[in-house]
Amino acid sequence: MQDYQEYTKEELIMQMTSLTRLNKELLQTIQESERLEFGWTGNLGQWFWDFTTNEVTFNPLKAEAIGYMKEDLPEKVPYQFFTDKVHPEDKDEVMQQMTNHLTGKTPVWEVKYRIQAKDGSWKVYQDRGKVTERNEKNEPLFLKGIVFDITQEEQERELLKVKNKNLTSRMKIDTLTTLRTRSSIIVELVKHTNKSKKEDIPLSVMVLNVDNYAKYEEDFGIVLSEEILKVVGQVIKAATEDKYVAGRYRDSVFLILLENTQIEEALILAETIKQTVLETVFDVPHHITISGGISTFQSEEAISELIQKVAKKLVAAQKNGGNQIVI
Repeated sequence: MQDYQEYTKEELIMQMTSLTRLNKELLQTIQESERLEFGWTGNLGQWFWDFTTNEVTFNPLKAEAIGYMKEDLPEKVPYQFFTDKVHPEDKDEVMQQMTNHLTGKTPVWEVKYRIQAKDGSWKVYQDRGKVTERNEKNEPLFLKGIVFDITQEEQERELLKVKNKNLTSRMKIDTLTTLRTRSSIIVELVKHTNKSKKEDIPLSVMVLNVDNYAKYEEDFGIVLSEEILKVVGQVIKAATEDKYVAGRYRDSVFLILLENTQIEEALILAETIKQTVLETVFDVPHHITISGGISTFQSEEAISELIQKVAKKLVAAQKNGGNQIVI
């Protein structure tokens, strides 16, 4: 190890100048290496923060990613150059995470935040750093870390969330009738019965079926018979939308949940739907009719018992000639 005590003042200055040049060249080499090796992965390189002087040394990629070239930067870049550009909604969390690490509460500083670019747009950075030197009082002296631009990944993640939400919504809707699917209406039935028991509010359940639907399938084929279901679904949707929940339970059977509705009010709605279907002109040479059954949910009964009870009423209506509602 070199004994610098033997150096004159001029020699020490020369050595310090030489070390400064060497450090500058080494840093530039590291930055160029990072630019070539990691730039395409979003890695913006390493950063170094001298806490005692508040001077930050970093790969230019970190600033370039938000639109700042070398000539835009001060000669000595302070820590606040970047923190002042953090999104207001993220800043408190960022600063708290940094404080937790600087005070030794957390082993590393790792945080994701939005940072404003020179043109006013927002990027998303993932930053990770650590104090590498502390004094005898455990106060930070020097930190180093690495930062990634994850803007594209975040945008893709948000887009995926939207797509998944839309897909989930579409999975709840029967494409033919635009009412809820079987699985979705069953989920709603469970929710409604639980709410009815918990809040002690009435719940009427209605089952409607297109009379002689199997005959229409046989006589007119799938296309025309499904058109019947489509139109009936539209009638039900128009009569129940914004107030009740309706779905296609199976084939030509529809299930309607009428929350906070007594059976007498439910019967009025069922008769309205039945009459509207009867008066609707379909693409088949027949008057289409529907039958239905209505029951009121009792808090002590299981959902299967409720479905069986209302289904029996539907069967009774059809056996009596159809085009009628049984309560």
